[in-house]
Amino acid sequence: MKKIDIAARLRCGVAPVILASAMLSPSIAIAQDEPQGADPGVEQVIVVTGSRIARPDLTSNSPISIVSAESINRSGAASVEDVLRDIPQAVPGIGGQTNNGNPGVATIDLRNLTEQRTLVLVDGKRFTPYDKDGIVDVNMIPTALIKRVDVVTGGASAVYGSDAVAGVVNFILDDEFSGFKADAQYGLTSRGDARTFDGSLTYGTSFSEGRGHFIVNGGYTKQKALYQGRRSFSEFALGQADLQPSGSLTDTPGNIADTFPTICSQADIDDGNCYAQFSPNGDLGPVAGSFNFNPYNLFQVPQERYQAHALFKYEFSDAVTFFGRASYVDTKVQTILAPSGTFFYPFTINLDNPFLSDQARGVLGPLDTDGDGNVDVAFGRRTTEIGTRDSIYRNKLMQFVGGFRGDLGGGLNYEVFAQYGQVKRRQQYLNDIDFAKTQQGMLVRSVGGVPTCIDPSNGCVPVNLFGAGNLTPEMGDFIRLDLEANDKTTQFVTGASLAGEMFTLPTASTAAGFAVGVEYRREKSISRPDANLIAGNAPGFGSQSPVDAKYNVKEVYAEVSIPLLEGVAFAESLVFEGGLRYSKYSSTVDNLVTGGSFGNGFSNWTYKAGGEWMPVEGFRVRGLYQRAVRAPNLGELGEPRTPGTGDLETDPCAGANPVGNAALTQLCYDTGVPAGRIGTVNGPIAGQINNYSGGNPTLTPEKSDTYSIGFVVQPRQLPGFSASVDYFNIKVKNAITQFSEQVIVDACYEQEMDPNGFFCQLINRNPLNGSLSGGTETGVDASTLNAASLKRTGIDFAAAYQFTVGQDVRLQFGINATRTIKAVDQPADIFPSYDCVGLVGKTCLRPQPKWQFIQNSQLDYGPLSVLLRWRYIGKLTKDDIVLNGADPADYVVPVIKARSYFDLSSTFDIEGGFQLRGGINNLFDKKPPIVGNDYGGTAENSGNTFPATYDPLGRYFFIGASVKF
Repeated sequence: MKKIDIAARLRCGVAPVILASAMLSPSIAIAQDEPQGADPGVEQVIVVTGSRIARPDLTSNSPISIVSAESINRSGAASVEDVLRDIPQAVPGIGGQTNNGNPGVATIDLRNLTEQRTLVLVDGKRFTPYDKDGIVDVNMIPTALIKRVDVVTGGASAVYGSDAVAGVVNFILDDEFSGFKADAQYGLTSRGDARTFDGSLTYGTSFSEGRGHFIVNGGYTKQKALYQGRRSFSEFALGQADLQPSGSLTDTPGNIADTFPTICSQADIDDGNCYAQFSPNGDLGPVAGSFNFNPYNLFQVPQERYQAHALFKYEFSDAVTFFGRASYVDTKVQTILAPSGTFFYPFTINLDNPFLSDQARGVLGPLDTDGDGNVDVAFGRRTTEIGTRDSIYRNKLMQFVGGFRGDLGGGLNYEVFAQYGQVKRRQQYLNDIDFAKTQQGMLVRSVGGVPTCIDPSNGCVPVNLFGAGNLTPEMGDFIRLDLEANDKTTQFVTGASLAGEMFTLPTASTAAGFAVGVEYRREKSISRPDANLIAGNAPGFGSQSPVDAKYNVKEVYAEVSIPLLEGVAFAESLVFEGGLRYSKYSSTVDNLVTGGSFGNGFSNWTYKAGGEWMPVEGFRVRGLYQRAVRAPNLGELGEPRTPGTGDLETDPCAGANPVGNAALTQLCYDTGVPAGRIGTVNGPIAGQINNYSGGNPTLTPEKSDTYSIGFVVQPRQLPGFSASVDYFNIKVKNAITQFSEQVIVDACYEQEMDPNGFFCQLINRNPLNGSLSGGTETGVDASTLNAASLKRTGIDFAAAYQFTVGQDVRLQFGINATRTIKAVDQPADIFPSYDCVGLVGKTCLRPQPKWQFIQNSQLDYGPLSVLLRWRYIGKLTKDDIVLNGADPADYVVPVIKARSYFDLSSTFDIEGGFQLRGGINNLFDKKPPIVGNDYGGTAENSGNTFPATYDPLGRYFFIGASVKF
């Protein structure tokens, strides 16, 4: 078998890329004499993320950030997402600090273009998504087997296909590990909470005189909950305007939203802020406080994870090597929300209800306009007696990858492979209330002095929600509702490729490289929520729709790398890179709500062109243009219209907004405000309203254009130093989007001003009071369509320098920084665009500072290594101030100041294969910025801060140990 001097070729080819590529750990700067864990003399597979041409002299023309296994180890993180979310090329996606909107997974969002536009690979091959949205849960990646993580930003669809719009995250596994390794780590905060344990066992061995290699790995992770009530800054829900305790008007005593002149001031009525609250004796009076939901919510979600992985390869001959991987992951994640409630759903109350006091009947009586003895009200009562709303997500992944690769001679090599994966997902939603039974139990009459349900069916128990402490355990058991949904997502991929060398131009000494191949991929997702979820009978958890959708794609691709000039004046090297891919899709969507099937097909071309120029040794200029696409995922194609909850700051029809404006008043009436309600319509409750979301089987792929240009400096005069600067420009057209609720409302009332217009038709108001909160018939339709344009531009900076001091001490410094220049979104052509750089709020949901960086300083002294990491997050301004001209005085924190976090960690190697490690994250126990719970989106803004961006845990200690023999 042909032997390759990997170390030498890495120094010439891949190692300079690693050294220059925005290093997160300076310890990876020098290529080792042999890759860690490798058997000497055994041929290794060269992986250059961003290209199918696997040659040791190939360099990447896309900016690459590299996270080493050592960086992950040193971070104290039990999951790789905790490390990746800190890199400046990303914004925090869903993770362990996300409570509201966390479906029990961890995701990656590059360039703030959402997770759907980031492609996740393992060893260059797709990993199975966890559900119909096509997103990978990175908690399922085997952390103990990771050799490194390559993060390529910008389009890469010509190489990898759909979804690589923002970039690619490629987890490279160590398939050459030999020996036995046991590893364990434990961590907790300085306050003794947020405890995490992670342990793994790995065994690898060669056999048949080195022709075969087998690795097996098992891991266990357990993370305990941290409640927001455990931190002083998040003990109470605070309002952004004054940072005073606020909360939800769905409160334990029970509130009714309407016009009550004997209870509310005229100013509150004019502002649409009139509520009457029940006292324990059933009387109605002014609202006294609101519900503090913060202590129930989480800063760290509890999770438990079991993993088992096996890697195998066997060389039959130079021409045939079999490779395979089998993965099994079982994760259980629990999110906890405050107790459920009626959330101002419309309820009918009979005035002779014995649970009502005479005073309450007098207050409610004027609402009985038809004289039938019943009143229809928007009722908000928190059912604390039933307990917290718990969501339990159980995901079970199986993935099998296998294939053959080999050397055909003459510089040609091939690979054929097939892979199958499935994720079975069980979602349990506990302790909600049954809307239908609640309504049934609230219609009560006195029979012989005994409260009795008017409708006694279903074993009805009379329900008293009129005041705190009135809901008995028997009542709670009658209206309690547990829900469940079961999903199954499968992925099958097969392909074949041929790569090698072609001709050599007379002006160059290195042969041109090429890769050609074909792929076939089939994705299928089935979602089966129970009947109550489908019907939207759960006010606290909303609804889900059944989905049965699938698509397949057939693809063919080609890629070339052609050295044009070598060894001439002003051109030590000049290389052209190009690629082309054709994809043809077909899809089938079965609408399990309305019946029928829909089929849609589309095709697209993706391509790339660019190259590198090395005018002199040690200085390389690189540039690349790439056309990428993202095909609609199964959820976007197949999910029926589903009620839910969305964000809204301002309703033009609420309160006194339309008073005195005849045109707006008429438009409010025409879009569903009941007659006579102008001036009394309630606004958004805690920044939230009802919405609808759903798919669209006619969607087409979105397209993106990425331009990048930069340079890499590695001066011979300064050994151990490398730096790179890269400019990036990503434009996404025809983007699949869900308009935000505020965008839709503003478009209707400020731009269209036509009740029959497209956006006004998306608004469905509460038939009782005209608000946008209520039952499943109320809300703003934010379903998907091709309409948006997105643009991201910026500059990535990277530098690394290492040198020795004497014979025993080595110092290493590295920095990875991004200056984001533009983060422009345009929801549709009729809207103005807005730039979210340096902004955060209800429009710019995920914080996008202008500057972010990670700087590492490392000292190695014999067996001891110490690392100091500096994480910097630039300042952010409340988006409403910049985008809408809001008065900064409206916010206690109009600007979130820049934040720096420092982490200190060390490792100590002990003779015999032992290693101890430990560290302190957030060394100076810096608190997150406190801005209030209504400062941004409900998924990102929680506990009065942005817990995925800033550290809510505080000073965190971890200690770990490993033994290898």
